[in-house]
Amino acid sequence: MIRFDSKAARCLAAAALLLSTLPVLAQEEKMGRELGGHYFMPSHLIEDPFSYTAFATFFGLGSGNALGPEFQANPPAIIGEKWYGYTGLGLGMLMNVKILEYLSARALLNTTAYLGTGSGAALTIGTSARITGDIGVKGSLPVGKDWRFSASLDMAYGPVYSLLLANGLYDSIQACRVSPQQCTFDFGSGFQTINTVTWLAGLAGSWAPTPYLGFTANVGFIAPTKTGDASIAQNGVTLAGSGEFDFLPLVKWLPLGVNAAYQLTTGVGGNKVPTANEAGFGLYYTGRPHLALGLEIDWKWSTLETQQTSTATLAWLNFRYYWN
Repeated sequence: MIRFDSKAARCLAAAALLLSTLPVLAQEEKMGRELGGHYFMPSHLIEDPFSYTAFATFFGLGSGNALGPEFQANPPAIIGEKWYGYTGLGLGMLMNVKILEYLSARALLNTTAYLGTGSGAALTIGTSARITGDIGVKGSLPVGKDWRFSASLDMAYGPVYSLLLANGLYDSIQACRVSPQQCTFDFGSGFQTINTVTWLAGLAGSWAPTPYLGFTANVGFIAPTKTGDASIAQNGVTLAGSGEFDFLPLVKWLPLGVNAAYQLTTGVGGNKVPTANEAGFGLYYTGRPHLALGLEIDWKWSTLETQQTSTATLAWLNFRYYWN
């Protein structure tokens, strides 16, 4: 008859118990974007309050209309205003790194551009390109199982290049009226280069009352250290909110989620940002907790870099992979 040492038996029993609990522990591990069993979806229009490590890339394409001057060829004069079409695109990459449970850092590189299209649009709407680099930190704190709040601080640097031939033409027309003998056309006055360094401070909060429903809201303050015609270079505040619904917790064979978001940007003080309104709707794949993949359609009412009133519709393809 074989006898087991009592200490060895206890060790084996403890090891077996530990191994049996590992799957449970793995199931209880939460992703950084999870609250109350709900996995929040990213949006271009709103900042989330979560701490996680993730890589994201996004690509956008769309079109719009802007209100610009209407020119008369002979004699040269501006006779009013009309709507012109333009095409825009955007491309960006984001890396967010979780440093501690409640602290994360991020770096963003984003480029946007638009070009006037159609008769006279290249002259009056022109061409503009913006390159923006952003670095920031976020402190995040859970409150119970269903709430999370955060405070963030970012520094963004972005040169803006704009070519608006209509500005040069208008200046030349005015100069010729004053002194016809010295009439010259200087289209170089229509080229603008603006460098801006902007500080952005924000507060955000999310609430998940059920595994299939989530809400997020935030407020931010835009504080520039340099100013110019570019909208991001001027003082302002942003207010944003979103709601989302994930079908997967209710219908196991339907890994889809939808979200809707709205953002208002408006100015404060004398040197203020023009008011901009933006609303969006997104459709996302929700079958994997580590992956957020979706298409977002945004509608925007704002001004271009050249301060022309505009409306636009853009489609964004969003990819984000989470490690925790």
